[in-house]
Amino acid sequence: MIKKGDMVGFKFRGDYHLAIIMEDLGRDYPYGRYTGLLIGSDGDYIPLSDDEITLLSTKSQVDQWEKQKKIQKILDKIKRTS
Repeated sequence: MIKKGDMVGFKFRGDYHLAIIMEDLGRDYPYGRYTGLLIGSDGDYIPLSDDEITLLSTKSQVDQWEKQKKIQKILDKIKRTS
């Protein structure tokens, strides 16, 4: 169960992102049910749905998500240079 204050990860356009859930609008909102504060931004709030987010409840899960993010950046850089 995802609730306000939880850290979540999501993938958007091939990039890995982290967000903190700020609001749960309830089951009547299939897309954009949750509002998340995007980590590393200027305070941007984004709409998120259940099927696109992964709950990151431990520090090791957050660390794993960050590793995936770094690996993806390396792979994208390799693709651009080849």
